[in-house]
Amino acid sequence: MENRKLPTYFDIEKNIYIAIDNGKVIRVISYSMSDDIEKKLDYVVENILKKYNKENLKSMIYTAVKELAINGTKANLKRIFFEEKGLDLFNPDDYEKGMSEYKNYMTEEMALKYGQIAKKKGLYVRISFYHEPNGMRIEVVNNTPITPQEEKRLREKMSKIMKYETLMDFYMENQDNTEGAGMGLALVTTMLKAENVDPNLFRIMTKEDRTIARIEIPFNENFITQRSMGKPQEKRDDRKDSTNGETIEENIK
Repeated sequence: MENRKLPTYFDIEKNIYIAIDNGKVIRVISYSMSDDIEKKLDYVVENILKKYNKENLKSMIYTAVKELAINGTKANLKRIFFEEKGLDLFNPDDYEKGMSEYKNYMTEEMALKYGQIAKKKGLYVRISFYHEPNGMRIEVVNNTPITPQEEKRLREKMSKIMKYETLMDFYMENQDNTEGAGMGLALVTTMLKAENVDPNLFRIMTKEDRTIARIEIPFNENFITQRSMGKPQEKRDDRKDSTNGETIEENIK
């Protein structure tokens, strides 16, 4: 039986670079946030922006993508935790009890352990990078449903966050009741404003079986946003991904 050589990190970087240079969609699939995933995201963002001479946007885009990926991972791991504890996410009493325990229980070590369980269960976070000379779009998808209670809180947070210009302004007025996810969403929104990117180009959409966070970054006035088109593109783009993209998946043993 012929031994197959596993790709080295150099091979992966080379494949990503070639795919970006050819204008292909890049997808990074993760089950828990790790140093390895963060390095891959950093490499993808850096090289896409180099291609279009937009390196000045790297810090903002990388930080936003990382924050959204962390939120998606936490949502998946939270569902595993509730299942293990025999708690019902859709029951308000169970939800409050479970969230209190989850925050104290989910250390970095436990997150990696739950990442292994997530991979076995097929729970992932997929970060897709679509790019062209006029702009780029990033979609972060975690394939678990959101409860009505979570969606209500999410909408309330997003509506509230939009009025703040800086993260400090948000924190000072909400420091007593700010959850991690709220700070993360506020961080993304205020960073977009700081770069003169319309914060309305940051959207979170909920479906029956997944949650989608999308950021669109115009490089010039010719960029056509999905928001302006007024119709969902995920299914069409998934088909494009499968035939004309590069997928990098986290290796969890």
